[in-house]
Amino acid sequence: MFGPENGRSKAGERVQPEVSTARASTAKAGTGRSRRLRLSVSLVALLVLCGAWAAVQHPARQQIDSVPISVTVRPVPLDKNDPGQSRIGALAYLGGVQLLSEASGFGGYSGLRQLPDGRMLAISDRGHWLVFRPVERQGRLTEVADAIQGPLLDETGQPLEYPYFDAEALEVVTTPEGGLDIFVAFEQRHRVWRYAMPGSAPILVGAGDNGQAAQNPPSHVEQVKQAFAHRPESLPWMDGWPGQLGANAGLEAMAVKADGAALLLAEGTGEGRFRPHAEAPWAPIRYRTESGFKPTDAVFLPIEGRHLALVINRYFSILHGVAARLELIDLDAVQDGQVMGRLLARLAPPVTVDNMEALEVAPHPEGGWSVWLMADDNQNPLQRTLLLKFHLPESAVLR
Repeated sequence: MFGPENGRSKAGERVQPEVSTARASTAKAGTGRSRRLRLSVSLVALLVLCGAWAAVQHPARQQIDSVPISVTVRPVPLDKNDPGQSRIGALAYLGGVQLLSEASGFGGYSGLRQLPDGRMLAISDRGHWLVFRPVERQGRLTEVADAIQGPLLDETGQPLEYPYFDAEALEVVTTPEGGLDIFVAFEQRHRVWRYAMPGSAPILVGAGDNGQAAQNPPSHVEQVKQAFAHRPESLPWMDGWPGQLGANAGLEAMAVKADGAALLLAEGTGEGRFRPHAEAPWAPIRYRTESGFKPTDAVFLPIEGRHLALVINRYFSILHGVAARLELIDLDAVQDGQVMGRLLARLAPPVTVDNMEALEVAPHPEGGWSVWLMADDNQNPLQRTLLLKFHLPESAVLR
């Protein structure tokens, strides 16, 4: 999420424009004062956009069980000035929606992964998780359904409280037994936790015709519920991290493969670490991209024997607003610890874009990959929770 260095106020404080109360003696002075007022109001609006009025500390969550919630959508074009535009860089647009809900705590999504059954799992920097099912018509994203929300729990089994609830990165790995390992990275109190079901025995659901007990594994939604209902395991992945991480400039990009290959990138510095498999030592890396852009999520492309990853970078300034870059990096070609990405797409107004913090890929039925982008609205009414879908052809990656 946007941090203090990007204009966020301290908890409970509001940024107020300075407006003189002195009576103008001339029409010229009044006009100047009016212009200054409009400029101040515009500045405040921009500060709100980057989360300036978002209170950092939230009340403790009392709810422990997951609950269904109602989510509505508003379709969004790729380019509001050109509704017929269907491509941006190497990506073909496959539809997008703004997600809206009156559910308590909804929004702030900073990590996104697709479950094996096609549902999506997102985590919020306000300490909860969300599962939903994307609905498509003729291959295009049109709405979402079957949304369920629940809290992230701490080691004592209680919902996370400030400053421990700032979840910023997510990974879901299917175990050899068919279970799910869920990795979550946090800012404020920098750490990586693993949530998982204890054991992998299937659930008994009844008896078959032969009197034997029929065994069916739990659905992936139930596996998510069960994993998050158990206490997390703290992982040592950030031990010995180089340099000092700012409270809102920590680990926002994390990708993990089933064999233990992993990539970690800090938003504030671009410093990170990579290992090609679970038994390999961590190697320090530094990710470089266009000035002003910061990595906010990463995901490995599902290509056997390769360590290619996509990285989404976000940009914000009061003068230029928001933008995002999607880049491809080859972790098998790191030299002197330096990693440079290859640009696949750059999103900037009038293209639909917001505070893009979540990224996911999945094989596409027609070849290549589906690419999902999700925006963190900072639970701010001037921002949007966007979910966008694209197609990335294989030819744009495997050159």
